[in-house]
Amino acid sequence: MGACNVERVHNVHGIPKWEEEGKMDGAGMSLQMESPAKAGEKKGISGSTIKIVAIVAMLIDHIAAVVLTRQIMAEGYADAIMGGQSSLTSWMAENGSLFMINTVMRAIGRLGFPIFCFLLVEGFGRSRNIRKYALRLGLFALISEIPFDLALTGRWWYTGYQNVYFTLLLGLLALCGYGFFVKYEKREDGNDLPGALRMGLTLTGVLSPAAFVILCMAIPSGNRQIRDLAMTGAVVCGLTAAALAVYGKKRGFRRVQTACASMTVLIIMMVLAEMLRTDYGAMGVLTITAMYLFQKSRAASMAVGCVVLTLMSLSELPAFFALIPAALYNGRRGLKLKYVFYAFYPVHLFLLYLMLLLLGLDTVLL
Repeated sequence: MGACNVERVHNVHGIPKWEEEGKMDGAGMSLQMESPAKAGEKKGISGSTIKIVAIVAMLIDHIAAVVLTRQIMAEGYADAIMGGQSSLTSWMAENGSLFMINTVMRAIGRLGFPIFCFLLVEGFGRSRNIRKYALRLGLFALISEIPFDLALTGRWWYTGYQNVYFTLLLGLLALCGYGFFVKYEKREDGNDLPGALRMGLTLTGVLSPAAFVILCMAIPSGNRQIRDLAMTGAVVCGLTAAALAVYGKKRGFRRVQTACASMTVLIIMMVLAEMLRTDYGAMGVLTITAMYLFQKSRAASMAVGCVVLTLMSLSELPAFFALIPAALYNGRRGLKLKYVFYAFYPVHLFLLYLMLLLLGLDTVLL
């Protein structure tokens, strides 16, 4: 690609930032960008606008999940369910409006996560320092955990459910693994790599389908989601092994090796997401990876991600409305609100917990 005078660098969720000339993107390639004057002529919405859409959707969702859900419980929803159909019908007659508002707000909130994943994918190839990118995600995952636990569970510390920053971090690491192995495959000669690494890649390429199954089945957990993931992983690995056997005859073993090694990293990240019980779990990590594989078309990328989320739960169907901002995205940075975006997640969760205290709804849910 030709020389460039400016570069886009993305923040934690992929919002571009203009930098000085001569930089490289995350894949070590020069970014060819239009001049700011010409870029200013682009129609559509900027990255910061899309991010605002996402955080507004997330705020609406969390108000419902944190405040309205507790209000519904305080009105005796659990007892109404236990009392049978007649009791539930009577409860809905009195509190149906509150229940419906909560349902609509949760549906609006489904737009947030796929947009965050979309911007993460957009930013992955344009970040000049992936390590710092990952460290920022990890740092804010830790910062956000206590506010997240307080708001969602009413406890200062709860290990049964982790915030979405952990999911985004694991998704980013899956992309890093994929990028590494693809870069290795494109080398004209892989012998410049250490012998142990070359041997490891070879073994990974040969044994990865079996490793997927063993890794999933060996997780010492009685969690139903983990068991489901293990069974799904076994089926997927069996089909993948058969497909790769055919694919390898046409493309050569090195391509098969790359595919297997990349899939190994993905499965490991998915399993970690389930073990840590992060928000959206393994399907969240898979959503990020699927979006990346279809990144050449922003609309297709978002659509595939929404399909993955819907396979996880039909309640995620409203996520398809995120196709609208994705299609309108013009690739520009927009407003310089980098640290506002970073801080919004933990700050708004803590403010919602303070709201619970003021309303007397600070009950422990989990």
